[in-house]
Amino acid sequence: MTPHRLCVILLCLLLTHTVQASAGKEQLKKYKAAKKHYATSNYAAAKATLVPLTKIEGDNNLVPYALFYYALSAYHNGEPTLAENTFTTIIEEHPSWEQRDEVWYWLSQLRFEAEDYSTGLAKLINITDKKLETSSRQMKVYFLRQLDDIITLQALFRQYPEDRDIAEVLFDKVAQQPSLSRDPGLLNTLARDFNLSWRAHDSLKGMVSFKKDSYNVGIFMPFFADEVDYEEESSNLFVVELYQGIKAAVTELAEQGIKINLFAYDTKKDPVTTATLLAQDEVKGLDLIIGPLYAATIPLVAEFARLHQINFFNPLSENTEVVGDNPLAFLFKSSLETQARKAAEFTLQNTEEELSVGIIYGPSKADTIQAHIYKQCIERSTGKEVTLMRPITPEEAQSSLNAPRRAAPGTVVDEVADKIPLSLEGLTHIYVASKNEIIIASLLNAVEVLKRPLCVIGHEAWLRQNSLTFEQLKRLRLYFVAPDYIDYEKAGIYKFRGDFYEHFAQYPTPYACTGYEIMLFLGRMLAQYGIYFQKHWDQRFYQGVIFEGVVYGTNHDNQHVPIVQFQKNRFVICNQAVLND
Repeated sequence: MTPHRLCVILLCLLLTHTVQASAGKEQLKKYKAAKKHYATSNYAAAKATLVPLTKIEGDNNLVPYALFYYALSAYHNGEPTLAENTFTTIIEEHPSWEQRDEVWYWLSQLRFEAEDYSTGLAKLINITDKKLETSSRQMKVYFLRQLDDIITLQALFRQYPEDRDIAEVLFDKVAQQPSLSRDPGLLNTLARDFNLSWRAHDSLKGMVSFKKDSYNVGIFMPFFADEVDYEEESSNLFVVELYQGIKAAVTELAEQGIKINLFAYDTKKDPVTTATLLAQDEVKGLDLIIGPLYAATIPLVAEFARLHQINFFNPLSENTEVVGDNPLAFLFKSSLETQARKAAEFTLQNTEEELSVGIIYGPSKADTIQAHIYKQCIERSTGKEVTLMRPITPEEAQSSLNAPRRAAPGTVVDEVADKIPLSLEGLTHIYVASKNEIIIASLLNAVEVLKRPLCVIGHEAWLRQNSLTFEQLKRLRLYFVAPDYIDYEKAGIYKFRGDFYEHFAQYPTPYACTGYEIMLFLGRMLAQYGIYFQKHWDQRFYQGVIFEGVVYGTNHDNQHVPIVQFQKNRFVICNQAVLND
């Protein structure tokens, strides 16, 4: 029921009320004339007729009725501010009026229409008449569903954490987002606390997963098989290394009784070539696609996979745009958004003091995405804004490398922002969404001279650069988001390296490790659950052989992101608890 339909119902209810006999006959006559004007949508005439009735002095029961119809007439005459002010007058000057709940209803609707959702909800709480309970709820849900701003909905839910209507709308809105833009933690919490179901949002509910004796897997990658020079360093050798890892996994799967038929397709990074490959009849019979790797060819394969209902996995990308809203598209790695969320979860779960969080991020799109996701998660959980949120360019950072020696401890001078110092004092945690060496070195330089130890959360890429020293690694409270973390003491790695060397006469590169791990995992999923294995996923953690492992659940990227710290001359995972989810 729309709010305007409810208006008619409320009007009918009001027309049944009898005005007290204390109203004079002339006044009553004007009142009835005003109602006739209102009923014929002559709102200007209704207002003009009601004006003297709204100003009657003394104890006259007609006044609140006149004010009410005056407010309604103003509303329908396109004067919402006048209407709201008049309704407010009724509440303030006639607080015991028997129709005050209808007034609260209209005040709420006016606030909703003005997109002041928080005040609209607050005014609804004043309604006690059970007869208005259903219509009030319908109005609330109607307006909440017009709201597409997830951040605002989250803020409303924080304000009213037990309101099921807000929870349901928020759940539906988040669930309808592109799969990798969703906040899985929020969805799981809402589903658990309010007994909400994913069933309505299951895009695969019409598909049946079935097992086969063997599975056909297509590898769509830019092999450039006729161009690669194996005697010289080639920028495309990583593709060959990735494929070698895949082949190694297929061999191991065969030893486990899982038969995978590989079909390699050379996309050459070219959309025309890729379209020609997809036109082949044999491609329609694939059970799984791995790849492609480059932006120009991904949309073609994604649409093909959607049309022919074939799962496809990108083995290297962290970009959510690869998946979009395609229910059959997956990232093998954790997306940038997931990495930032896990960093935020780690921050919230590993502090015994009141949080004071800072965020520094570089100018790239990836940096900006991670910084804002981290901020959103911290603020949603704490209900407070982060203390510091600052973008910084390498040029700005370079100018402040020695700033802590010139300025106050823990201060990075931002010479672009009118030379206003960027102070880190008072922060308990700082998240650095950047892999730029200059930004990192500048930040660590400032952290070192702080009087109070500061927890710094960065990225494992820092360890492959010259951004920090070994002494800093040991001395500072540094944690690293490490989606590609490998524990080289795992027994499976020794076996894999030996088998790989025996087969290819070289040790596996990180790309070969990725190829091996993705094919081994997906091959086992096919064997265990069939071609639509994701229908059987829950929040189970699948242990990896090379990397730590994967968790998907209803998500389309790996939800397990190790957070590591250097302890006693080795890196250890600090968020092991996630393995037991």
